[in-house]
Amino acid sequence: MGNSYAGTGGGSGADDGRPDSGVRKADSFDAAILGVPISKTSISHSAAFRLPDAIRSTFHSFSPYNMNRRLDLSEVLHVVDVGNVQMHLTDLQLCHQRIEDAVKSYWQSHSAPVIVLGGDHSITGAAMLGLTQATERTYGVIHFDAHHDVRNLEDGGRSNGTPFRTLLSSGAVSGKHVIQIGLRDYVNARAYHEYVLQHGVTVVTAREVHHRGLMRVLEEAYRIVSDGTDAVYLSFDMDVLDQSHVPGVPAPGPGGLAIYDVIEALEWLGAKPNIEMMDIVCADPSQDFRDLTTRVAANVVLSFLTGLAMRKQTAVDMG
Repeated sequence: MGNSYAGTGGGSGADDGRPDSGVRKADSFDAAILGVPISKTSISHSAAFRLPDAIRSTFHSFSPYNMNRRLDLSEVLHVVDVGNVQMHLTDLQLCHQRIEDAVKSYWQSHSAPVIVLGGDHSITGAAMLGLTQATERTYGVIHFDAHHDVRNLEDGGRSNGTPFRTLLSSGAVSGKHVIQIGLRDYVNARAYHEYVLQHGVTVVTAREVHHRGLMRVLEEAYRIVSDGTDAVYLSFDMDVLDQSHVPGVPAPGPGGLAIYDVIEALEWLGAKPNIEMMDIVCADPSQDFRDLTTRVAANVVLSFLTGLAMRKQTAVDMG
């Protein structure tokens, strides 16, 4: 994978330039990586702001070669790293605005898929607001998580527990175009479960995934979020995985998804032509053990990139 580095400066956007017209130009790269180092908006103790740079550092421990696919990502993909959105030290509302502005600025100028390295889950609300404002398109959302993340916004404003309340209440996405996968017992309140169901969100619990199989669930999920939408956003909270795989998440728990299933799922999703953005959130390197959680996060991203490489090869083969 080719890499280039350009920080986002004062947080005004991933690309400080402005497009010459309302038409986005073809990119010279296949995907972009954007870091969002924020975790002060987490309702539980978290140093997830360290995750973007931790994942970048961990990439150096892996080769770009996928043995099962016989695919060397460095020979297929040109991936650029556009740096981190600059966070304000104390003004969390401003931090969210900077995330929104950065994503909006990127999509006003570019069309290559973006992988956002969080950060806590509050970044999803801001990123999707920026995306929808820039493109004025209709999006479906596939959300991997143990939690619904629809806490009310009145008690403390936007946090890692509110991104999908933010999106559903703002109208940025419709509940019928959202599917949540991997929800677990004893970590969600009845009120939040009823809220998402009332808004038409499709909920698939971790137990259901275990019984049906993730790929079967995912095929149905992809059909739901693609029906009547222009593109799809993928949000991956690391605590959707079983705690045996991810000791360094702020909210670990038993009964989560298996990493092998997730790796296959992310490859499959990355290959889909209408998935434009992915974020990965909620892992705390300071609570990790021998970088195990960060290594899992890096593998999740690499699996999605493998899917993007397969997508590109398919497009080339089709002429």
